[in-house]
Formats: sequence, C-alpha cells, structure tokens
Amino acid sequence: MMEELIFEQNKRGIVLVKSNSNAPYITVPDTWQGEPVREIGRYAFAGQEQLKRVTLPAGITCIDNHAFFNCCNLEQLRLNNGLHSVGDGAFKNCRSLHHISVRGLTYLKSIVTDFCNEITLTITTADSQTIVLLFPEYDYAFQEIIPPREFRSVTYGSGSFYRMCVTRSGIDFIEYDRTFARAVREDEPAVVREIAFNRLLYPYQLRAQYRDAYLAYLHDHASEAVSAVLNSRNIPRLELLLRHEILPQEALEAAIAQGAELDFPEGVSLLMNHRLSRFGQSRRRFVL
Repeated sequence: MMEELIFEQNKRGIVLVKSNSNAPYITVPDTWQGEPVREIGRYAFAGQEQLKRVTLPAGITCIDNHAFFNCCNLEQLRLNNGLHSVGDGAFKNCRSLHHISVRGLTYLKSIVTDFCNEITLTITTADSQTIVLLFPEYDYAFQEIIPPREFRSVTYGSGSFYRMCVTRSGIDFIEYDRTFARAVREDEPAVVREIAFNRLLYPYQLRAQYRDAYLAYLHDHASEAVSAVLNSRNIPRLELLLRHEILPQEALEAAIAQGAELDFPEGVSLLMNHRLSRFGQSRRRFVL
C-alpha cells in the first residue's frame, strides 16, 4: 500500500503528492520515513472514481486545491482537529459525499461551496460542543433575456443561499436561521424538517425567534414529522416533539398506532406516557 502513495518533503513537512492506488478504502499513514505527514497535495486523489473512503492522519494541516476533485463515489470524510486550510475545489464533483465531520469553524467555506448536492456538516467546536447543519441540494441554469440578449443565472432551491452563510472566518448562524423561510418555500418537506430538527437538537447560537420558527414549522406539520421520526426510530427527535407538546391529540393517537405497527416499543411507551400526562387515559389499547 505504501508504495502506491507518493510522498515528498517540502519546507512545511511531508506532503502526499499522488495516490496510485485502485483501492476503494485508503488510510494515509501518520508518518513517512519517520516524519509526520502534514499535507494532501493538489490533485493527489483527483479522478479516482473507485474511491469511497479515505482516513486521514491526525497531523494533516492542509488539503490543497483539487485534492479530491472528481472523486464521484467518495462517501465518507472525517477531518481532524489540526486541519486549518482547505484549498479551492478540493472536493469539487464529489457528489456521493453527503456527510462530513469537522473540528473547528474556520476553514469551512472551501468545503461547503464545493457541493451542489445535499451535505450534512457535523462540527465539533473547540469547547466540545456539537453543531449539525444541513446544506440543501440546489441546481442552477442560465436564462436568456430578450431583449436585450443577456443571460442570467437562476438557482433552484435554497442551498445556494445557505452556502452564503459560510464565510472564511466561520458561519453566520443568524443568516443561516433566517434562510429557513426560503427553505420552507423552495425545498422538499423532508429537507425542511431535517434543518429544523438539527437546529433544535443542536442549538448552537440559536436565537429564540428562530427556535420558535422551527418549532412552529414542526407544529404545523406534526403528523408528517412524527411519522418520519417513528420510521427512523429516532428517540431524541421523538422526545423533542413531546417535550414541546407539538403533537395534537389526533396526531398522537395515530403515532401510537404507527409505532405499534412498526414494533417500536420504546417509541410507543414514550407516546403513551405523554398522552397520559397531557390528555389523560385513553380507552384505546395497544399491545407492546
């Protein structure tokens, strides 16, 4: 494996300059010739369509321009604590990559703006707080205006506007939350729910007015929200719905029936306890 990875040393340290491997899963070693590997060089993995997962060493500080360009089947990526620079187009056209885990808030723009596809970004801050943000998929096209013969770019979906919330210095969380109104108008309900759940469960710098907007959306779409939560067996999301009393009684009864049908006793138990404390005992019975 080592002979398929080509390294060089520059003034900053050891750089992986090229991978000649055809393997779908690659682990970049921590050291080369006794020295720590510090950088992934430009175009190092570019065009490797077989590549699905890369494990990077903890000592990586820089991923250079177009390092993973056109790795169209890359699925998983975890970026470590010491990374402080990601070059332009480093993950351009990595359309199978939907989940990225990072540490820190300062180098995200080059990552997020490379993607038109949906991305869930999990961030661990310096003080060990967790942030989970969804950046929706979007598309764009050019339209000709006659007269005069001019062209303008038109985007479809809120994803490009969410990406504008990421700057080179970090994330503008107020602008991210303000963009939710656009997502409600332009994106699929499942995407909108995901944005709302993520922000409510991981409320980093979440202001009260936007928390209320997320809760109001889930309240207005309570039946769909609880049905999706039960299908995914997501206990934290179910507890959130119940804690904020989002489910009206009719939706609650339907949810208990759905949970029983799905053979999801933990969920049914939470729903029935909530029904008892909020509405009193119902005459309907379900066997767990």
